[in-house]
Amino acid sequence: MALEVIPAHDLLLADQAKTFTEAFAGYVGGSFEMDAAGLARFISLQGADICHSRFVRTAEGLAGFAYVNRTADISRIGGMGVVPEARRSGVARHLLRHLIEEAQSRGDQAMILEVIEQNPAAHALYASEGFQEVDHLGSWRRPAGPTGWEPSEALRDVPLIQVSQLPSALEYPNIPWPISRHAMTKAAIGHAFRSDNGLIVTGDLEVTPVRLYLFSCPSTHEMDWNALRDALGALLRLYPDHEFFCPAVFPDRFGEEIFQPLGFARDPLSQFLMRKNLP
Repeated sequence: MALEVIPAHDLLLADQAKTFTEAFAGYVGGSFEMDAAGLARFISLQGADICHSRFVRTAEGLAGFAYVNRTADISRIGGMGVVPEARRSGVARHLLRHLIEEAQSRGDQAMILEVIEQNPAAHALYASEGFQEVDHLGSWRRPAGPTGWEPSEALRDVPLIQVSQLPSALEYPNIPWPISRHAMTKAAIGHAFRSDNGLIVTGDLEVTPVRLYLFSCPSTHEMDWNALRDALGALLRLYPDHEFFCPAVFPDRFGEEIFQPLGFARDPLSQFLMRKNLP
């Protein structure tokens, strides 16, 4: 099978969206009905760079894609898929190797990605190409209801633009890009709350479940788990009628230190954060 790798910027967004929808039909992480506008939002939220993103074309048409986010000298695959009729034909491996070669030619130091644990075929592909697990990521959910938590500090609102300017004890690429400060200003609707040493970013507070995006400690070199737990407890107390949800991009330590003590239960979906260091 002849495979041609082409830049995403050479394709109409509507054609990219059609391929995206086909590739994720029946996906373990959920199907996506994507149109051009929806794909544009996805690309923005993932921080993907069209100039580095690639599609694969065969004689039958577009067969696969990968959206790449490059932050400094770290490349991240923010979304990758192959249409059903082209699976197990070498398309994904061919594209992945092409991306690795391009990243090496740019002088990148590493390529990272998140892969759903319940997708063993994708995990095996990445592992066979030299990606190693560096963290396990869980998703968490808490139903509406009182917490009984007595926070030690009141929360104050923080402009989202400030979130991207505050350093944190944990920084990308040591945490997944979707919960890094780099990603926060891409949220369509977001709110930031801060105690003395705890910072939380949420999605739209008018929509339930409320999505939690980020927890950081802007004034210390180590994670202050007590401050973060206290800040989230204060937020839950402010919104007792809201369900809260954390997608599978939070390392397990966050669950142990923050979510479980506040009554969150683990959702079934989980991921691995994987990394390949580049020579």
